[in-house]
Amino acid sequence: MEIKEFSRVMAREVSDKLGEGVQIECTEVLKNNGVVYHALTIRKQGQNVAPTIYIDHMLEKYNRGTMLMSLVDDVVGMYNQCAPAADTKVDFFDDFSVVSKHLFFKAVNYKKNEKKLENVPIKRVLDLALVPLALFEHPSLGSGTIMIENSHLDIWEITEEELWENVIENAPGFQQVKIKGIMDVLEKMTGMPAPMPGGGDELCGIYVISNKEECLGAATIFYPDVLKDLSEDFESDIFVIPSSIHECIVIPDTFLGLDVEYLRRIIHEVNVTTVADEEILSDNLYKYDRDSDRLFIVKEA
Repeated sequence: MEIKEFSRVMAREVSDKLGEGVQIECTEVLKNNGVVYHALTIRKQGQNVAPTIYIDHMLEKYNRGTMLMSLVDDVVGMYNQCAPAADTKVDFFDDFSVVSKHLFFKAVNYKKNEKKLENVPIKRVLDLALVPLALFEHPSLGSGTIMIENSHLDIWEITEEELWENVIENAPGFQQVKIKGIMDVLEKMTGMPAPMPGGGDELCGIYVISNKEECLGAATIFYPDVLKDLSEDFESDIFVIPSSIHECIVIPDTFLGLDVEYLRRIIHEVNVTTVADEEILSDNLYKYDRDSDRLFIVKEA
């Protein structure tokens, strides 16, 4: 069964289970890098908040032999678990003085997300777009992120410049930078101590930069003075490898006679074979020049 037919069948069966007073819509949700997920949006009559339940993985289960009604029961169970109360209010997002304390930003590939970002007050940096976000905590809805759109600026009666002043000011404290040696990362991935003659990340010279949540942390390289301070510690310029939207790898350009073309090939191959489509940041290699305090794309030789 194809996903669109599966969506219609699931919507019909879930509607029968939930009964009258509930409207179910089959939706396509555009994610990062043009990746599209399919979902059921379930709205109870009279409510302005509607849970969205993704069903792509359920189609995979169905095609492997899981009974349809079992999957329908799963959707109904998820809806009952996360359905908002009748008096749920979301007007907290109307007050910029409240929202401003929860602002941060992510970095995404501009070309891959150009359509999705048409109505978003982004900042362009190299081949990337910096996207303003707000993290919210709600007693009924739980936690999540909201992408700031131009319409929000109209509601708050602020300019794009005022928005970004608050984003840049709040992000480093709200989503703090976390820098780890590459050996720590390998140990976490494998569960085994990474072999390193002589020991110590200082000998390795390769570091991973993200935020403390290790989610959407690649943007931290654009925090004020982050790359500048690292380059001063290294006493050299820095190569920046965009490993995903969640993190970047930084290497001093004095490290063991780096082969720039090899690094460029590795970035492309890892993006094709390892990184999930919606988490790819860029195929480019970046370099930070500490004398000019500038980040730029390393061009082909």
